Formats: sequence, C-alpha cells, structure tokens
Amino acid sequence: MYDFVHKQKRIAQIILALLILPFAFFGMESYFQGGGREPHVAEVGGEKIYEREFDRRLREQQDRMREALGAQARPEMFEGAEFRTAVIEGMIQERLLQAAANASGLRVSDAQLQAVIAGQPEFQENGAFSLARYQSLLRTAGMTEVMYQERVRTELALSQVQAAFTAGTIVPASVVDRVVRALDQQREASQLAIAPESFLAEVKLEADAVQKFYEANRRQFEIPEQVRVEYVVLSQAALAAQLTVAPQEAREFYEQNASQFRGAVERQASHILIRVAPGADEKTKAAAREQAAAIAEQVKKAPQTFADVARKRSEDPGSAAQGGDLGFFASGTMVKAFDQAVFAMKPGEIVGPVESEAGFHVIRLTAVRGEAGPGFEQVRAKVEEELRRTRASRRFAELADSFTNTVFEQSETLKPAADLLGQPLQTSGWFGRQGGDAPKGSNERLLAAVFAEDVLRDKRNTAAIEVAPGVLMAARVVENKPARLRPLAEVSAALEKRLRFERASEMAIDAGRKRLAELRAGKDAGTGWSPPQMVNRQQPGALPEAAVRQLFRADVSKLPAFVGVEQPGGGYLLLRVSRVVESRGIDPNARAGFARQAYQLAAQEQVSAYIASLRSAAKVKLSSAATERPQ
Repeated sequence: MYDFVHKQKRIAQIILALLILPFAFFGMESYFQGGGREPHVAEVGGEKIYEREFDRRLREQQDRMREALGAQARPEMFEGAEFRTAVIEGMIQERLLQAAANASGLRVSDAQLQAVIAGQPEFQENGAFSLARYQSLLRTAGMTEVMYQERVRTELALSQVQAAFTAGTIVPASVVDRVVRALDQQREASQLAIAPESFLAEVKLEADAVQKFYEANRRQFEIPEQVRVEYVVLSQAALAAQLTVAPQEAREFYEQNASQFRGAVERQASHILIRVAPGADEKTKAAAREQAAAIAEQVKKAPQTFADVARKRSEDPGSAAQGGDLGFFASGTMVKAFDQAVFAMKPGEIVGPVESEAGFHVIRLTAVRGEAGPGFEQVRAKVEEELRRTRASRRFAELADSFTNTVFEQSETLKPAADLLGQPLQTSGWFGRQGGDAPKGSNERLLAAVFAEDVLRDKRNTAAIEVAPGVLMAARVVENKPARLRPLAEVSAALEKRLRFERASEMAIDAGRKRLAELRAGKDAGTGWSPPQMVNRQQPGALPEAAVRQLFRADVSKLPAFVGVEQPGGGYLLLRVSRVVESRGIDPNARAGFARQAYQLAAQEQVSAYIASLRSAAKVKLSSAATERPQ
C-alpha cells in the first residue's frame, strides 16, 4: 500500500502457492534491461526475452526440480533441449498473458500487494511480518526491489486473467459419477508368471555373439573421462559461523528490531495521503504540505469526519475507499517516517503532515492490540543468530565481487582466491560429467564448467559459480583421466550372462503370448495360477502399472477373461479375471475429491486454449540459443 510496496519485494524462491498453470514463477527482469544490443532468446509481440533473464529463470527451475527430486535428481535432467524448451515456453506464455492483462486494464492495488507480502510465513517472526527477515531473504536471493514489486504484481494480475477463464468451468456431475464408479470397480484376478529363468537351459548363443555385441555397442563399455579438482567455496553460512556478537551489539540490535523479537504488538491506523511525485520541485512539495496541513486542522476539529474526508481527499487508491483504514500492522511494516509516527501516537490521536517518499500523510491511530513478548535474555540466542546472519549477508555481498574478480583475473591458480577468503584450497576425489566424488555442494552448472574445453585443456579456473543460495564455488582441474574403453576380456563374462538372459526373456514372452492365445480360444487354464485377489485401479496391490492397465481393459462380458503383459524385468505375466464387482454407491468424499481434480484439469484446458489463441495472434520468434545447451 502507498509506498510500503515500493520498499519491499518478494524473493524468487518464495512465490505464491503454485497456480494451476505450469508457469507460476513470473519474472519481470525484461522491464529493467537496457534495450541496446543485449542478446535475446525470444521475441513475443515485439517484446524481447533477454538471455540474461532466461538464464536466471533456468537456474530457478533447476533449483526447484532438484529440491523436489532430492537424491533422484541427475544433471542430465536439467541440461537437455527439452527442459530448456519447457522453460522458454513458460516465459512466452507469461508474456502473452501479461499483454492480455495490460490490454484488459487489470491492476493490482497497493493494498492487495501489501496483504500478500505481509501474509507470507517466510517473512514472519512470531506470527508477525518481520522487515529485517524480509530484507535478509531478499538480499540472499539477489533480487532488486523493483524486480520484486513487479514480479508480485504480475503474478496477481495474471491470476486474475486466469480466473476470468476458469470461473465458468463446469464438469457435469454425471461424468464425475461415471469416473468414480470406474475407479471403485473391483476385479478378481489371478496371476501366472512365465519367467526367463525357465528357458535359460534352452538358450544357445552363437560363438561370436559376445564379440559382435561388444563391437556394436562399444559406448556402453566406456569409462567416462574423470577429473580431480582443487576448489574454493565462499559460503554465507560459513561466514556467519565465524562471527562473534558482543553483548552490547546484540542488545542494540534487539531494541532496533523490537517487533521481530517481542511479538505481535500491532496498531491500526487510517491516513489521508496527498501524493508528491518522485523528484518534484520544492514549490510542488510546499503546496502539497500546505494542503495536508489544512486537512489535518480540519479533521482534528471534527475527528468523526476523518473517514469521509479520506474517501474524498486521500490519493491512496488502496485505502481511500475504506475511509483511509490500513488495518492492523506491526512495527517495521510501513516506511520509516510513517512507522515512527504511528508507533509514537496514542489511540484517537491525529497527527500530520508526516512526510514520506510517497508524499504527505495525515494519520489517525485507531487502536492498539497485542502485548510485549519475551525480554532480551529470553531471545538472546535468536537475536545473536539473526545478527550474525545479517552481518554475514553483508560480508558475503562484499566478498562476492572480489572473489569473482580474483578467480577470473588470476585464472591459472586458485590460491589468491583462497587467500582472500582465508581458507586452504580443498581437493576433490575423482568424478565424471555425471558426478561421482565431486566437491560437496557442486551441481550440474559446476560440472559443466569443470568439463569445459578451456578449463580441461589449459587447467584454468572455472568462473565463480552459484551452486546454492548464498554459496559460490570456483574449481580448477589438477588431474584428469581421459575416457577409455573397458577391454572385452574384462566384461565378457557379464556380457554373456546378460545376452543369455535377454534371449531367455524373448523366449518367455513368445511362450506367454502363445499361452494367452490358447486361453482366449477356450483351452484349459492349467495350473500354477496364484490365488485370486480383488484389485481396483486405486489399490492395485503388487501388480505393475502396465498389468493394471491391461487388467481393466479386458473385455469382461464373458468370464473368465484373460490378458497378458510383458514384465519390466523380463518375461511375461498372464492375468485371469474371474469376477467383477461394481461399486454399490458413490462415496461423497471421493466424488468431491475427483470433482476438484476434474475442475482443475478442465480449467487448465480453458486457459491453455486461451493462451493458444493469444499465441496465434501474436508474433512469436524463438532463437535457437534458447534450446541449445551451452558448451
């Protein structure tokens, strides 16, 4: 609201709850790039998507995927053309929707923006918004204030565009009921596995089968190139751990950030704003000050008219309609001058004019709520931790540029960079492009840099690479082993065993298909079947997914019915359906749950169709640089 939102923006990693659309992270960096000759990766309706903002978005999405996948994350998942294409397509969709929002005149008020920011739990301490925590997170994320403000505004505006096309989405109840009944249907099934092991004795390999396979698939037997590196790490967390906090320092920090540590003492205020444009001359400011002073005198004489005057005279569109009411807020939430005035007032008091970057305010304190929280000694450890984190953030920002420049300017050694940080060089074990005993905390960007041609060939430093929030790392190759082919003698025994199993699996699959044809022709089912078990789509038991799909595709107009499926590990699985049990009723909770999912899918289709129509009408140009993996 008014200038509050000019001072505070949200970090990229903390976004509103994910929208239905697959592009919830909206970036506004292009608004603040110089036009010039900066390279771009796409153009949407004449607006460029610059390479720099694409690289930033790519890193954001990679970080999200790594966090979601955990130990299952692999570098190759995030570097291919398919992943890069998905990211740039998401950015193109954002630009299309953004243009539509602008054309529709959709606007997010300052009050809405304030509510979103103040309501984010990541920015709160003891249930109240913490300006210090907010600013610390913003610095760590490396986002400018303007980028943050526009990012949040854009997200909210685009969600309004989406809502316009999803509000009327309807999924018929009959469709929901049919699907829920199908999901609840049970089928009694028995299994008969035809395993490759049963055919191993029959397998006859040609004398040169192993040799031929080895020659035709040499890449499968290559040991990739490996390296050992020395490296240096600049870590904000490590800097914080090294800092000590003097008792007086901690107490002063506690007093300066009282709202953060003492609890949710909040005040409710209303204001009347007379705006002054940034950079206005003294004459304009003086006129605005006089106007605010006159209003202050008027409402002091008749306090009961404050709300009516605010509706008529206030130039803050976010609060004027509410009679100037700003609601309850904690200390440190508003801009400094406004905040200081409010928290020095008594309930019912009217002051003004109070000057801020937005203009001149006439303020009325409506109410006070909450009680002071714990004293200094009770939260001392927390105060010291926050102070260390704040100081470490500043120190990290100071060192980051020097570290980056040193690594680049003295590219033949990392010792000056290590000396700058006051730490010894660290050495890794052997690792390849896909990982291994790589430096702890390294990621695919560092791996790609280490295996770049100039770094490998000339033993030069990599750039200082952000491998995690608040962590920069630079490395230099000290030893490397070129890729080599494992000799046939080393792999022949394992390869022969593999080929024999593959042949046996093929024989088992052929036998399974023949048996399935016989069963469907009415021949005796024979023995070896497992005891029958009731299965439905939501509770498949131990059945593989492919087997469940085949089981419920079976024609059950005549029982028993038979289906078969190839096993993922080799061989064939036969399934016999002996009974079908239909749902006797529909669980209201199941119906409601599926109805929500169906609505979301249908709504997404509505928005996707709208985006497709926008794209067909806009000129979209995509550069090959967007999908090509950098070398």
